[in-house]
Amino acid sequence: MKYFVYLFFICACITLNVLSEEDVLSDKIQQLTQWSLKKPIIRLNNEHFKHYVKASSRNYSMFIMFTALSPQRQCSICKQAYDEFQIVAQSYRYSNAFSNSVFFGMVDFDDGSDAFQYLKLNTAPVFIYFPPKMKPKKSDYMDLSRSGFSAEQIIKWIHDRADVEIQIYRPPNYSGFLLVILMITMILGLLYVKRDSFKFLFNHIVWGIFIILAILFCISGQIWNSIRGPPFTHRNPQTGQSGLFSGTSGYQFIAETYIVFLLYFGVSIGVILLNEAPKLKSQTGKRNSFVAAVGIVVVVILFSYLLSIFRSKYQGYPYSFLIK
Repeated sequence: MKYFVYLFFICACITLNVLSEEDVLSDKIQQLTQWSLKKPIIRLNNEHFKHYVKASSRNYSMFIMFTALSPQRQCSICKQAYDEFQIVAQSYRYSNAFSNSVFFGMVDFDDGSDAFQYLKLNTAPVFIYFPPKMKPKKSDYMDLSRSGFSAEQIIKWIHDRADVEIQIYRPPNYSGFLLVILMITMILGLLYVKRDSFKFLFNHIVWGIFIILAILFCISGQIWNSIRGPPFTHRNPQTGQSGLFSGTSGYQFIAETYIVFLLYFGVSIGVILLNEAPKLKSQTGKRNSFVAAVGIVVVVILFSYLLSIFRSKYQGYPYSFLIK
């Protein structure tokens, strides 16, 4: 009889403990669902992270962005990454895949420094997947150096980790349309001013320059800048130095696109010199050889630098020429 009482007491304690954990878990899910309905990204501080993420009593998964949005931190790339993460969370909030088993959160360094220390993070931004009842593994960290942090890459990473299908809904951006309208207006205005003389329209040099500049404008990333609005440069909060190149294939700075534009323009000039060198009139031919040599040197050096930039942004790219 005595042992029966002990056994009954132990079973009762286990049952109460399980029921208590279920009640706590239910309260967590209810609270997270309410927060996510108000804002797609749940802002977590140290206490919230410890209670909703770090605790083992969790049957839901969370995708959390660790960032430093304060201007004092001087992390301009963090704001861009947050905007992309916001688009993903907003798209998930209004998609058919929305449920109370997956949540999106954000931990800012100023609000959750303990969470950074717990995960041994010394940089930002970082995207981590927290699976149910498990600590994140190395494979649960998004590799920003390879994929970048565009919304399309984030949803691909989410699908790989949690098998959740999300369709991106980006807010309309009318800046490109307004830019086209402005360019058309300027062209029509120029044609109106020069309506008495259209000889310049039949000048092949003018058309050649226009076509080259238009192509370089497109392939150097200027249109991408008008759509995404990246910062001009990025200042490393640890070293204080400004970087001109993002170092990832999915992102770029405005200064970077200007440099690429100038490099492409220089290569174009070198190709033009090579093309025009045989047409120059010279008695000894030294002038032709000099122009051709200058063209070759310009093309080789600038194209080598372009390959070097491409290789630094696309990790694992095997090809280089002169400059590594």
